[in-house]
Amino acid sequence: MRFLWFLALLLSHSIWAKTVHSLDEVYPNINHSAGREFVAEELEDVKPIDYFGRDFFSKSDEFKKILALVDAKKAGEENWHFAGIKAWPSQPDTYIFIACSSIQKDNNDHCHYLEKGKTVIAVLHFDQIKGFSLMAKPWIESGTDLENSGFLLNNDSGVQVIGNPRRYDFAPYRLSSDVLAFGVWHNTSTGYAGGGALDESVTLFAVINGELLPVFNAPTYHFANYAGDWHEDGTRDHEIHENVYIIRILPTSHDGMKDILWSEKGNAKKVSMIYHWNKLEKRYIPVKKSIIQ
Repeated sequence: MRFLWFLALLLSHSIWAKTVHSLDEVYPNINHSAGREFVAEELEDVKPIDYFGRDFFSKSDEFKKILALVDAKKAGEENWHFAGIKAWPSQPDTYIFIACSSIQKDNNDHCHYLEKGKTVIAVLHFDQIKGFSLMAKPWIESGTDLENSGFLLNNDSGVQVIGNPRRYDFAPYRLSSDVLAFGVWHNTSTGYAGGGALDESVTLFAVINGELLPVFNAPTYHFANYAGDWHEDGTRDHEIHENVYIIRILPTSHDGMKDILWSEKGNAKKVSMIYHWNKLEKRYIPVKKSIIQ
């Protein structure tokens, strides 16, 4: 998904910061769960929370059967180290499936490991007798294809990268009378001496003409912990940055699909952008940006 540089420009105008006087004070001063989880995983080696239903099946081979529905050849050839299923709460008997491969022969906890491998996302129907079946052509992407990735975002250095899928977002994103989207939150981290940064975005997926597509992508959260001056007792200042962004479906429409408003939450100076559906490109594109005083 392109146009992320627009958002990078807007984000640079509004950064909230707080300085604490030791590393131990960083975690208690983080306001949002994504930042707290990031710090816990980075500093305390806490295992990432399973937001994708990796324990849905007691046997991992059951995931391979679903991969075979997507592509029997891929199911056998790739190193599928990550797979999970979650029920789509607002859609009866409907499930969202994710699987990720890598070139590494390990069982790591991330998709896009080293930005290599493939990611599959599929919408499945479950029948008590027949089991799972595909409801649409799945989304399949390569972790090395930056131009066509559904998980693009800018890291803290302003570099566009492919994010690591983190969790589902099942808010009722009703884009039209017959199109309901779900979200996949994805993130990337940037390491520094004595600190680090996390950038998170959400991609909305929807079935368009029988094909699952990433139709919208925008930042949701920015966290940074920058190490500062040293103190005589051996502690060090840390500057904490946090910004939260939300998306809202608007009542107005273009080309048969509702408009989307992306905006910053909570700060005195807010940034926002409106997106319209582009029927030809089958995705939302930004049409208006502003800084709200």
